[in-house]
Amino acid sequence: MKISSEEIRQQSLNDETLFEAVRQVRESGFVVLEETMSGEWIDRMREAWDAHVEDRVPGDLLSMPFIDPLAIENPWALQIMEIMIGKDFWAKLPYHCNSTAPNWPETQVIHRDQLHLFPDLPIAMPPHMIVVHIPLVDFAEENGSTEVWPGTHLITDHEATIDPADIGRVGGLEKRAKTVPSIRTNMPAGSTLVRDMRLWHRAMPNRTVHRRTMLSLVYHRHFPSLGYQKKAAEPLAKEMMDGLSDRAQRIYRFNKQEAHAG
Repeated sequence: MKISSEEIRQQSLNDETLFEAVRQVRESGFVVLEETMSGEWIDRMREAWDAHVEDRVPGDLLSMPFIDPLAIENPWALQIMEIMIGKDFWAKLPYHCNSTAPNWPETQVIHRDQLHLFPDLPIAMPPHMIVVHIPLVDFAEENGSTEVWPGTHLITDHEATIDPADIGRVGGLEKRAKTVPSIRTNMPAGSTLVRDMRLWHRAMPNRTVHRRTMLSLVYHRHFPSLGYQKKAAEPLAKEMMDGLSDRAQRIYRFNKQEAHAG
């Protein structure tokens, strides 16, 4: 969906747009907000990520431009996630970059990134994990735009004949997907895609001579009793953490040095 130039400038969705975006995530499992990032921002981030993918420079993912606020604190996505997974959601740095090499021939198996919280129930619970994708190139079928099956985040495994531990990576969803329509996530570079991680999807071949690069940031609903502190993320240097907004410091709280104490 397109958002207005004012919403991009203000870095905030109006009430009508936010209502529609949340509706799409709830019903379809994802929403695309087109062209939220500027061309300059896209170019800078793509150059940095391509250099990282090619050189594998250790440790640089916890520095600029990788922790640019528009990447780790995407204001449009955060508005949606506050409604979908609660205001105290959390994430860890570094985040990931999905990069498909030029002339990549393989089609990924249909899968979902997360199971349902209560797979024995016949109804789907509210989302507990959301991923935010930011493509750094235009996504089209030619370069491998992701294929998704809208609405499948609401399909449970109740009474399904599958291995309950299989989230689809060994082909458990291939047969079931034959009766469900799919679409490709074609979108301009710099768009923001917000996806329920239970949605069925797969990566597709890149038939171009250019790398297909996309940022992927995972956010979790906060469950107070699960003891996340015991699995603290890679510590972020204090000066880098202090440079983040208060909101970002709360989201990435398990990257703080004190999360590793004891």
